[in-house]
Amino acid sequence: MPKLRIAILNSYNLPGRRGSDSLRVRSFLQALAKHGWIEGRDFDAVLLDFNARPAMEEAIRQLAAEGPVDLIQAFGTPNAVNALETFPGVPIIYGGAHPERIGEATLDAENVTGLMFHLPFTASYKSFRLLPRLVPRVRTVWTVFFEGTLFVPPAMRELHHTARDGSGRPVWLSSGDGPVGYPSLAGLAEILGLGYRELIYADAGELARAIDEIDPETGVFINHTELLHCPGAFEAVLARTTERNVPAIFNNGAQATTYGLFAGIAVDWPQVGWWSGETAARILAGAPPREIPREIHTGRIAWINLDTARRLGLDPDPEVLGHFGRVITGQVDAVCM
Repeated sequence: MPKLRIAILNSYNLPGRRGSDSLRVRSFLQALAKHGWIEGRDFDAVLLDFNARPAMEEAIRQLAAEGPVDLIQAFGTPNAVNALETFPGVPIIYGGAHPERIGEATLDAENVTGLMFHLPFTASYKSFRLLPRLVPRVRTVWTVFFEGTLFVPPAMRELHHTARDGSGRPVWLSSGDGPVGYPSLAGLAEILGLGYRELIYADAGELARAIDEIDPETGVFINHTELLHCPGAFEAVLARTTERNVPAIFNNGAQATTYGLFAGIAVDWPQVGWWSGETAARILAGAPPREIPREIHTGRIAWINLDTARRLGLDPDPEVLGHFGRVITGQVDAVCM
């Protein structure tokens, strides 16, 4: 009997990290092994490990050309959507967010199940109200989105492209001046009495220039994991926010603090991998994906870099630090979520 073929679609690697080293991928395989499904004996695992969307899309097409796939694990909503388009009948397990409900209906398919993320920093006012305690001087939230992803839908892309200046450069949109692409985030800021600015960018150069417009005395920069789909974007954020002393918070990427960003608040990626492996074992044992309803993931991992806080002139009190599972001080951490 031929071995099964399981595809793992992994993205969101920070620079220098590989999916094969990540706790999410390793946890997935470990959970399968717990239930008697051993890689190399019972199945071959094919790891597609690409941040950039075009590379992942091409790899998925190549995967289909190489032969049948029995099950797909997709880390991230875009990977799951791409897999569904190419493998409409193959069981798919995913873990991903649906801001503004993007992609949620698409993945409500018979052959799909998964964990839907409620991002722990921006899921509600109760979690987001930590922001002014982290950065007491904050007056405005500045957030960006890479236009080459699922998370910038056509209407949002058109809104921002229409607003570009005479030279074609992106312009920050303010929720106080008109519509924005992410009214849910704007609403969180407004509840706290903060301004909201939003921008989409096409490449790392546009992103770097946009960060230069943030007032470091009153602004906080928040990026999301889709940033990692854009080549050079993470490096641009790290360089420009460091040079200009802009507090930067990585929404859904805790380990970014080990590179020098101020704070990272994320879902529990290793837990997502383990749940996915447990679910894969159920499907391989005969359970249809439709009989395993999608669940809400509320796990939380939060890290803060105290060295960066001090450089920014911030001094989080012990109660604020209690919201963080790890405090980074002068160390380089090799962990890969």
